[in-house]
Amino acid sequence: MSLSNSWVKHISEQITPAILVSKEQIEYNISYFQSTLGFKNHEIFYPVKVNHNPIFIELMEKRGLGFEVGAISECEMLINRGIDPSRIRYGNPVKAKESIQKAHQLGISCFGADSLNELEKIAVFAPKSSVYIRVSVNNSGAEWALTQKFGCPIPLVQSLFEFGKKLGLKMFGLSFHVGWNNNHIETWHHVFTQISGLCYQLKSQNIQLNSINIGGGFPAHLGNQYENLTRISKEILPFLTRFREDFNLEVVAEPGSFLVANAGKMVVRVIERLKRDNRDWVYVDSGIFQGFSWIMGGLQYQIEAVCTDSPIIPMVVCGPTCDTHDVFSYEVLLPSNLSVGDLLVISPAGAYISSSKNYNGFSFPNEVVY
Repeated sequence: MSLSNSWVKHISEQITPAILVSKEQIEYNISYFQSTLGFKNHEIFYPVKVNHNPIFIELMEKRGLGFEVGAISECEMLINRGIDPSRIRYGNPVKAKESIQKAHQLGISCFGADSLNELEKIAVFAPKSSVYIRVSVNNSGAEWALTQKFGCPIPLVQSLFEFGKKLGLKMFGLSFHVGWNNNHIETWHHVFTQISGLCYQLKSQNIQLNSINIGGGFPAHLGNQYENLTRISKEILPFLTRFREDFNLEVVAEPGSFLVANAGKMVVRVIERLKRDNRDWVYVDSGIFQGFSWIMGGLQYQIEAVCTDSPIIPMVVCGPTCDTHDVFSYEVLLPSNLSVGDLLVISPAGAYISSSKNYNGFSFPNEVVY
């Protein structure tokens, strides 16, 4: 059983379903990330879409972290909480012109872009703003690739810098992302080698860079995230040193899942156990449509029983809805004496679960009946 005594104590006291989150774990994750990769507080930008719980936001603010947002609603939420606009980067590279204008009115002056069209919108609706270019890079090995939809191809980056400068924008940096939960060391090496080469190229063309954003992608979904980060750090630290010392760049990062994923666990209660086609089916009181719909995209989560005092056997664990897709896993090893009323713990649940009901700041459309 991997659950610590402190987790078991809190879990046993819960009315289910519930997601328990440890602030102490988040604090530890921030410190571990900083010490491993050499980042200071203000060089870390927390992606609000990962989990916008006000307590999370307050914790990040007190630590001195910045914030990366993808929607105007996230901008407004942060401003309403008293976050200084200078600590906010509106990183979504494709934004509605109305959103750019509203963000600018709120005092936000740092935007991401990846196309000529976006630069033109920013120049009109947020003139003289600071802009960084999102670069498209290889995402091989990522559990969730972030290519195709976003990113400027490397050969076109220089032209975007030159165009943005002509528009009166402050073209100050680059950003990239290796893909969500990427444990493929070769990809990290390849991408950082490419970006390092791009920095040399831009420097040779007298294009001044001030900042580079290495994004997120640090593995935090299952596995040992601390061992994985240590492995990745050995590969990328020489590049970070080169960016900081040879190019004199501010290096920032956007770790989301690494900071909060393992800090959350969902507690559910068994509401029924049935035998179907010689398989044990366990029904619990919350389903995948309550934040775990990522499972339909191939993601897997750890499922544990709070009490394991009998031999384990394979079971199917599913949610309570009348939907055949509402299945957490078709094969989980659980105690053979598991019964109605027992508790299960599903993790990690600190990232992309509670925020999925208003994902990335975009809410469900209003329903108009006529």
